[in-house]
Amino acid sequence: MSMIMSGISRFGLLASSLASAMILAAAPAYAGVAVTLQWNPNTEPDIAGYRVHYGPVSDPYSEILDVKSNTASISDLATGMTYLFAVSAYNTTGAESDYSRPIVHYATATSYGDQEVPLDNISSRAFVDTGENVMIGGFIVRGITPKTLVLRAIGPSLSAAGISEALQDPILDIRDSTGALIATNDSWSQADAAALVALGLSPTDDREAALVVTLPAGSYSAVVHGKGSSRGIALFELYNLEHALGSVANISTRSRVGTGEEVMIGGFIIGGTATKVIVRAVGPSLADAGVADALLDPALDLYDSEGNIIASNDNWRSNQESAIIATSVPPPDDREAAIVRTLGPGSYSAIVRGQNNTTGVALFELYALDQ
Repeated sequence: MSMIMSGISRFGLLASSLASAMILAAAPAYAGVAVTLQWNPNTEPDIAGYRVHYGPVSDPYSEILDVKSNTASISDLATGMTYLFAVSAYNTTGAESDYSRPIVHYATATSYGDQEVPLDNISSRAFVDTGENVMIGGFIVRGITPKTLVLRAIGPSLSAAGISEALQDPILDIRDSTGALIATNDSWSQADAAALVALGLSPTDDREAALVVTLPAGSYSAVVHGKGSSRGIALFELYNLEHALGSVANISTRSRVGTGEEVMIGGFIIGGTATKVIVRAVGPSLADAGVADALLDPALDLYDSEGNIIASNDNWRSNQESAIIATSVPPPDDREAAIVRTLGPGSYSAIVRGQNNTTGVALFELYALDQ
């Protein structure tokens, strides 16, 4: 769903009853906090007016604007927030149609327009155990405006992709830098269902978890664990919905690394222009931090979207030593792995495994260095 900043971008929307042929269009004003909406008028002779329903994705349709024509202007959008818009029609008897299918708009500041941030989507697949071996995804939000993100914990639908040990009922907890719980979800359909469906990011299985959150700058962690201490392979995903000032700067995932299907896989999408990153696989230094059963010799492979291997590393000083030191974030232990690359827009994946099929708890990390 693209938005043309220089004019009106049209979206085909269908709603039942009176608004059976509605097209909603959005034209953001240059101030970045105003939007003009236009849709095809209904042809019924008794149409009395329309209602525009809108609000931030965290509170969709919290506002209603009544208009008599097929256009509307709204000027009170908060910069840096993501909004949903839908329209209904009503006739002279007061009967009102269903909502049109919503559209999404990013209320961006003038100076930055619709620029893309480097890390648009990040995911980690790993085996979720119990206790300290649950999956912990850490991420940092940077910038002066809050960022709206979709966070998901996927399990049951991995079975359809051939994963034999998929976690059947994942739970997702979001915590801030103090460890305080700020959001939790077990079943996505019981939380931000309308927003997730409108964004096209609703999980395919009701047992999977998802949240739409708007977070200020800071460090956060997403904990994926199984309901009732269940175990299995799960996928943690982060989607960046904001294209305004600020970004998701890095991701880290800590979980147990096994063999075969139970290796750790980190995926990420780079948007905008080429971005320099460092990817790390940390294991031995976790033991120094008190983590039991740390992976003592992690190996790291980096792949492009076609499955071609871009780079590999076992011990980070074996190659790229000077480049890795120059990033200021070299791994703490020589047995740990790291890769520095400048990557163009596209999707990539990194696989963390133990040398000689060893197993243990490891940390996968991705830092965007150009921010």
